[in-house]
Amino acid sequence: MKPFLATATKNEIITAKSLLSQYPRMKAIIDDYERNPAKTQKQAETLENAIQCTSNIERAVNQIVDPNVKALIEYRFIKGNRRAATILRFSGWDYCDKTIDRKIIEGIESVANSLLYL
Repeated sequence: MKPFLATATKNEIITAKSLLSQYPRMKAIIDDYERNPAKTQKQAETLENAIQCTSNIERAVNQIVDPNVKALIEYRFIKGNRRAATILRFSGWDYCDKTIDRKIIEGIESVANSLLYL
């Protein structure tokens, strides 16, 4: 029986992590162009690409089923916090740092799988 949804490859997961890491920068670019409209074709293309990419990332994060994993991904990548701050913030869950790391990896894999269809 064929699986209903394909799963992301290792390279696609690496790409998803890279996109998640770049998300705060892309949002900053969008905010800057909203205050200062694009003047050149290259700036307009950059803005369009950033809007498309951030929209896809937001949709993929919203598709994460586990609310704990979703909260971790939003705090770590969408809000742009570092690993240490994320572990400190979620230490009240009685998870050790390695468990939080595994949940983050699980979230990255979920985002990568969702990005296959966006």
